[in-house]
Amino acid sequence: MAGDEWRPQSAAVERLVRIEDRPTRPRITYRPSEPSGVVAKPSSLAIEKAKRRDPAALAAFCERYEQRLYAYFSGPRHWHWDLVPDLVQETFARAIKSFPRLKGHTEDQAERWLFGIARNVHLQEVSRQVGIRLRYDVAAELAKAMPQTTEAPWYLQDIYTALAELPLSQLEALRLMLEGRTIRAIAARLDVPEGTVATRIHRARGRLRARLGSTVPENE
Repeated sequence: MAGDEWRPQSAAVERLVRIEDRPTRPRITYRPSEPSGVVAKPSSLAIEKAKRRDPAALAAFCERYEQRLYAYFSGPRHWHWDLVPDLVQETFARAIKSFPRLKGHTEDQAERWLFGIARNVHLQEVSRQVGIRLRYDVAAELAKAMPQTTEAPWYLQDIYTALAELPLSQLEALRLMLEGRTIRAIAARLDVPEGTVATRIHRARGRLRARLGSTVPENE
């Protein structure tokens, strides 16, 4: 071919052949970081579009990681398959909402960021499930002292509502106390100082008393 019509097909050919009349363009060189020696990776156009809330880019991002998130939430550290779709959906919902604040610009950075969100979603779901179980256990113990009247179901619902306001640390200490354990035994079980256990139980009983108008049995 004539000189103007010929174009090099690869970077190797371009280095070997000099074309005087071919216009040149500036090259971007990614230099390694001096402290780490790691070569910086170029920004991903797809990630940049997703950060600008481009619908197609966001959809492609979710599709690319959907199966991996399902596998993550279905791993041995998790439970209940029926919860997995909700956990995946919650992870993507948070990612889409916060994508513009993503500091990274590469696929690797976006992947680490996404699975960081997934980890937080998992931990929050674990806390929620633990809280549900603790409230059930504490309510069952408190219900033993309830008079069996027609108002008992309504009072039990009030107990659940009141217990929902307690943090997990107070619920756990209260449950162990209702099982008949001493402050010393609870402290050893939870691996915290005895004063911390006493404070948690005192605050839990105070909140329940203010909400229900009754007291929780004293620890032995």
